[in-house]
Amino acid sequence: MEKVLKPGIPLELLSRKYKFDDEEANDHKLASSIHDITDERHIVVTNPTIKTRLIPVHAGERYNAYFFANKIYTAPVTVVKSRADGNFRVVDLEITGSLERFERRQYYRLETTIDVRFLVLTAENAKEFQAAVKEGRLLQMPGFELGTTLDISGGGIRFASRKDIPKDAMVITHMVATMPSKEKKNYIFLGKIIETTPVMGQRGNFNHRMKFVDMKQEAREEFVRFIFEWERERLKKMSGMTN
Repeated sequence: MEKVLKPGIPLELLSRKYKFDDEEANDHKLASSIHDITDERHIVVTNPTIKTRLIPVHAGERYNAYFFANKIYTAPVTVVKSRADGNFRVVDLEITGSLERFERRQYYRLETTIDVRFLVLTAENAKEFQAAVKEGRLLQMPGFELGTTLDISGGGIRFASRKDIPKDAMVITHMVATMPSKEKKNYIFLGKIIETTPVMGQRGNFNHRMKFVDMKQEAREEFVRFIFEWERERLKKMSGMTN
C-alpha cells in the first residue's frame, strides 16, 4: 500500500450508496488528504471538507475512498475515530478491502477560478485564424474576450463570461495557470461548446461547458498532472501540512 499511498496524496470519501461518476454524487464527495500511514490497514487523513466547509465524520461510518496518486485508486474504508492533532482535526480510517485501480468514465473535475481568454471561431474569422496559426500569432488575433473558469478537467472546462456562445461553437481558449511551484504554464485549447446557460439573477452573464477537441494525449496527460498537483497542494494547505 505504501508504494501507492503516501502522505500528502489527495483523496475523496463517498458514501457507498453513490457511484463516483454519477452526477448526484458530486455534492456528497468529502475532500481530504493523507496525513499519515499507520500500518498496512490504517491511515490518518485530514478532516474532510465539502467546498472548504469542514464535515464531521463519526466512528463506524463506511465510505469508499478514492485516492488521487498518478492514477486513481479506490478501497472501502471505515471511520475508526475523529480526533485533534495539534491545531487541526484528523480522522483515523481502517482500509477494509483491497486497494484497486479505479477506471472511471469521466475525468476528475477541479473547481478553480483561472482567468481565461477565449475566441469564438466563425466563418468570418476562419481565414484570419488559419493565417494566425501558420504564422504563430494566434494569441494576437483580434476578437479574444475574457472569462473565468468554474472547473477544469482532462476532458474540458466550464467557464463563465458575458458572451452568449451558441451550442456547438468552436472556441479557442488560453489560460495562464500558476503551478504550486509558482511556475506559470500557458495552456491553449481548441474546444466545442456543449452547453451555454444564463446565470440566474445575473443578466448578461453565462456559464459554458466546453469539451476539448483534437487534444493530443501528451497535452491531456500534462494538464491532468497539473490538476492533480494543484489539488494536492490545496488540500495540504487546508490541512495545515507543509512541504
